[in-house]
This record gives sequence, C-alpha cells and structure tokens, in this order.
Amino acid sequence: GAAGGGGDDLFSAMFGGGMGGGGGRRQRRRTKDVVQPLKLTLEQLYNGVTKKMAINREVMDKEFGVRSCDNCEGRGVRVQIVRMGPMIQQMQSPCDRCSGQGKAFRTKKEREILEVHVQKGSPDSHKVTFRDKADEHPDADPGDVHFVVKEQPHAVFKRKGADLFVEKTISLVEALCGFEIELTHLDGRKLLIQTAPGEIIRPTKGYDPLTDEVKEAEWEVFEDSDCPGLESVAKAEIADAEKCKEAATSQLKRKGINVSCFVVKGGETEFKSGTRAEALKGKKTKKGATMYVIPCPTASSALRMTKAVKGEGMPTLKNPFVHGNLFLLLTIEFPESLSEAAQAALKKELPPPLNTGVSGDEHEIHQIIDLDPVVSEQENKINMGSGNEAYDEDDEDGPRGPGGQRVQCAQQ
Repeated sequence: GAAGGGGDDLFSAMFGGGMGGGGGRRQRRRTKDVVQPLKLTLEQLYNGVTKKMAINREVMDKEFGVRSCDNCEGRGVRVQIVRMGPMIQQMQSPCDRCSGQGKAFRTKKEREILEVHVQKGSPDSHKVTFRDKADEHPDADPGDVHFVVKEQPHAVFKRKGADLFVEKTISLVEALCGFEIELTHLDGRKLLIQTAPGEIIRPTKGYDPLTDEVKEAEWEVFEDSDCPGLESVAKAEIADAEKCKEAATSQLKRKGINVSCFVVKGGETEFKSGTRAEALKGKKTKKGATMYVIPCPTASSALRMTKAVKGEGMPTLKNPFVHGNLFLLLTIEFPESLSEAAQAALKKELPPPLNTGVSGDEHEIHQIIDLDPVVSEQENKINMGSGNEAYDEDDEDGPRGPGGQRVQCAQQ
C-alpha cells in the first residue's frame, strides 16, 4: 500500500497513474524572454484598455544574412601550429571573430510598437504575452515579450479578487435611522446606496476582509463511527487523515467526485459520496472506525457578514458580464457626549438596557475613564517580572549561604 506521497498520488493506480516520462527530441534554444511592467489604474482594469507600448530588440540583418565565418572557415575553431624546439604541436582555440559559432551574421536595433489589450477585470500581475518578439539569433528561436499588469492604488476603492471595498464613516443617527451614500463608480456611473427601511447597521465583529485570512473550517471527527448507507466512491491504502482530506478536496473534486466524508479503519480509507447532511444523518456506530465529515461551508459565515451591493464589483476576467460584489466597510462615529434630555428621549425610543443596577450602601461606585491598554501594560511590567519580586518569601528552613549551606544566626 502507498504510505507516502501527497493527495495527488493516492489514487494513481485507480485512475490510471501519471504520465510516463521518456526522452524526446532536444528542444531548440530560445533567446531570453523580456518582462515589462504595465502600470494601470483601477478604472482601466474595470473598463479594459489598449495601450501602445514600444519595445527595442535585436533582429537579424536579412540583407547580410548568415554566412560561414571566413576566419575559421565555418569550423568555429582556429588551428595554430606551434614549434617548441624540435617538436611541432597543433593547438585549437575558439575563433575570436565568430565566438566559436562558425557563422558570421549581423543584427540591428529595431523599435516596434505593440498594442497591448488588457481585458476587463484583469487582476494584478496578469500577463499579456507577445510570442517570439524578443531578440533574434540564428541558432535560437526568439523568446517572448511579457507585459505584467501592476495595479495602482486607488483613492476610494480597494480590490480583492473580483470584489471591491469602500471604507465609509457614518454617524450613529445613520446607523440607527438609515443612510444614503452617493458613490461614483469606476465607469463613471453615480450610485445612490441606501439602507432598507427599518434596517439598523451594527458594528462589525472584528473581521477585516481586506487583511484577515479566512481560516479553513475544521472537519468533524467521529470516533467509532461509519455511514454504511452512502455509496463508496474510492478507496486508498492509507490512514493519514490530512492526506485524505487533501485528496477529497483536490484530486477527487477535480475528477468530478464529490465526497461527503471518509472513514478510516485498519489502515485503509473509504471515501463516501453524498452531502454533509446525508453523512451526518447516516452516521452509525462501528467499533474501530473513524469518520471524517466535510466542514460546514457556512460555519463562520455569520461573523463575516458585511453590508454589500450585489453585482457592483469588478468584472471577472473569463466572463466580463459576471461581476463581483461591492462591500461597504462602515465605521460608526459616535457623538462625544449627549445631554441628559437627549439621553432620556433615546431611552424612551430604544429597547430597555441589558445591564441595570441599583446603588446601595454595600456598593463601591466607580466611573469609567479612557485608558490605553498598551501603556497600562508597560507601566506595570516592572512589577510583573518573576526575577524582581517586590517582596521575598520567608524561607521556612531559615536562610542559606553559598552552595545551599544553612546559615546559623547567633544572637549577640
């Protein structure tokens, strides 16, 4: 059985294995590719753009052509006879005129204007390639010229894949009573973005879609369990759960096989079809078997919910008629203070407080203030070190001298 390797080789025997190797004809050498950055604005990437770019390259002088080198007669080396006393020795050295190639040719500088068409929705680092437009050489095919998109920062929009993000600050009144935001889109359209009637905007729960990485949801693990009612779609002689997870979500998925769970028992793994719900419903007790169920795709979705305008993101590269979404990253600006009359009026309109207390003689009354937790930690760090105790504990066995010797204290 296969005990090593990644998910891609678990089913090599079942699905026909990999492509065999073997030597082929030696490929002809190519000249070096040219890579040139192409700075584009987000507007240009949204709408698509054609840029005229100039390239300078070495091309063959077709009038001169390629000739045999007169200096070495096309051999690429020169033979010299050296006499050393009575001895005669032949010495070979590369031809200095043709650099050992045996050919004479000329190149010339050529400037060419290329029309670089960048499609709508092209991502950062997207390449537009012009084949065989690099330098020419008689013994090599010309390389390619690559223009690499370098997306420039935008003053209003931020981009992540096909989605766009806009950061806006709204007031507490707007958060509670609704808002209207006017926004000029990347194609010049003016959008008026509104909240639904009665909708309340709540502060986000600490998730930042622009910086936070999405953590993969955990597979659910059930000891002594199996789901015999689901169809088995693949088997592997391996018990490594991580490699089986990789195989289920990559290799099998690419082959159009949807796995709901896999069961490991006795050093072998059986992959089951169906949905997550079917796997959980069909779970049965089976001693010695461990059942792994695919993660719930919406397990942490509630924490990531963000206000958005559907379909107003970037066009997608493969289908420019399909757009991503436009997300609003809203910061609620609270008032510095409220009058007692305003607070009383709000209390009448808002739901009752969640925390209430009645002060009495047994209470210590404190009012909250603003403090910086970082400064607070630094101020108290000196008193928190384990090696600098403010107070030494009494030694129950009495003081000790060097080397742990107990010191005897004599009274005077």
